[in-house]
Amino acid sequence: MVRGGEDEFLPEGRVPRLVVVADVDAAGGEAPWTELLRRIAQIPAGLPVAVQVRAKGRSVHALRELAARAREVLAGRLPVVLNGPAAVAQELRLAGVHWPEVEIPRFVPPEARKLLRSASVHGEAAAGRAERVAHYLVFGPVFPPGSKEASAVGLEALRRVCALSRRPVLAVGGITAERVGACLAAGAAGVAVVSAVVHAPDPAWAVARLVDALEGR
Repeated sequence: MVRGGEDEFLPEGRVPRLVVVADVDAAGGEAPWTELLRRIAQIPAGLPVAVQVRAKGRSVHALRELAARAREVLAGRLPVVLNGPAAVAQELRLAGVHWPEVEIPRFVPPEARKLLRSASVHGEAAAGRAERVAHYLVFGPVFPPGSKEASAVGLEALRRVCALSRRPVLAVGGITAERVGACLAAGAAGVAVVSAVVHAPDPAWAVARLVDALEGR
């Protein structure tokens, strides 16, 4: 894991190098999603990995239930980050909260002050806004994503955002173990993935392979 800004509270003082975006729809529904979490929970303890719970379009009640299930299944082995209301993350004592670009707040809300905070950004202007409230940024899509249709911005765009940002930047979008090195060379502190793990035949092995790539093995 890498250090964030020393001037702010950071839960456990750490930012993950790998964020697995456990998207319910990408997994094929709640049952396969839960099984995905069970398999991810098999990875060795102590790896610099966090799991983000993402379920677009769900109610706050549904998000709360999914986040609580993730916390139970992962049983403290991996930090859980909620792509949803900070109040729910705080209530469930999760590790962090993640904001999509359109939901980046102007100020850190009180309920998020003791949470690990991250935000998705797709350009330099959004990165400038996000670094005021987030401990780390998730930038992309760097490569064509496997979980949705979107245009890739490329490694040079990643390089520019990394050079300008005061916060660690994680690359997202079409990330594979083979592409990790190029992202790190562009200045990324780590990566975030969806399909590389969610669609993998062996999610735990896929996570381990990504971590190996991040650590130069």
